[in-house]
Amino acid sequence: MITLVPLSGFLGSGKTTTLISAAIAMQRTGRRVAVVTNDPGAGLVDTNLARGGLDEVAELAGGCLCRRLPDLAALLADADTAKKADVVLVEASGSCADLRNTVVRPLRDRYRDRVTVAPLTAVVDPLRLAAFTRAAERCEPEPDLGYLFGRQLVEAELLAINKTDLIGDERTAKLEARLAADYPTSAVLSYSATTGAGLEALVRFWTRPNPAANEHPNNEPGVPAGLGPHADVRAVRGEPKLDFTRYADAESQVAWLNEAFRVTASGPAFDALAWGRTVLRYLSDWSAAAGYYIGHIKLAVRTPAGLAKLSVTDTGAPPLADRAPARPVEYGYATLNARVVCPPSTLDDAVREAIAAADKAHRATSHGARPSSFRSAHRRHQPQRLAATG
Repeated sequence: MITLVPLSGFLGSGKTTTLISAAIAMQRTGRRVAVVTNDPGAGLVDTNLARGGLDEVAELAGGCLCRRLPDLAALLADADTAKKADVVLVEASGSCADLRNTVVRPLRDRYRDRVTVAPLTAVVDPLRLAAFTRAAERCEPEPDLGYLFGRQLVEAELLAINKTDLIGDERTAKLEARLAADYPTSAVLSYSATTGAGLEALVRFWTRPNPAANEHPNNEPGVPAGLGPHADVRAVRGEPKLDFTRYADAESQVAWLNEAFRVTASGPAFDALAWGRTVLRYLSDWSAAAGYYIGHIKLAVRTPAGLAKLSVTDTGAPPLADRAPARPVEYGYATLNARVVCPPSTLDDAVREAIAAADKAHRATSHGARPSSFRSAHRRHQPQRLAATG
């Protein structure tokens, strides 16, 4: 039987880093692990990054996970039949909510004898949470993006606080206590996907024998008995049914861009990491000057000397690099994913300018970059039934 681990979480929360780090950790213990990335568009930095360190990687593109349920079911059936994996980690796109109703419950209802669905886990960025909390404390009207963020927390069976290396032990403990109080029917864990601290406990929670969301990570009672794998998220904490209008409004504010192109040196060679840092620094500064909100911007440049990978997860923030080629190169293949709250055409213009600035600064030439951003508005839907497979 396959264990499916569903991950949700807002843009930039670190879902992909969590997914890859956890998969590698499980592989080291002898488990056969597959990962599935998801996005409204195709050509993800995350998919390519996962393929660099894992054996089984699939991408569900062209729609949020809740719209690709039959495809996910087919992937699970194939992985089970071909014995490709005993654990499948799947991440939803960062603007996706209502996964408990549209993905988790249908899988548990229809495939309970074939698939064990681990607790729906929302990866929580403590810095993003603090920003939304400050706005609420100032009694500002809740933005639609804040509503979407909150819904991801409400429906989660496990709240996984990531990036603890950035906030320290004291702030982490306070945040754990606060989330446990605010969401008493959810388990709470903290970890760092970057350093690996706490990751083992997270994996244990996902893969324990009966991963229903009815106990805390320390195995002590504490969650009401009514919250099991088939509980109705609409009844949890008195939350109303998902407001699809606000959900669609939140999604429609974000411009999505997935762009792939080739970069070559104008001279003998160019530094792909420095080139990428210039692209993201330009976009981060542009967003700050214009007042545009960055969900995340990710850039990967695959070269003969290795992969350059950088990201920005906050407006005005400096680019962070987690992969670097061994030396300057003559060419590379770039993949850029951007999620920014702005008009799509405005993002396209900024990306063209950022690439031009990086080419000029690092003596490179980009070929085939034709930014074409889009919006991903969510349409109201009903949970889909799964066709029997096998």
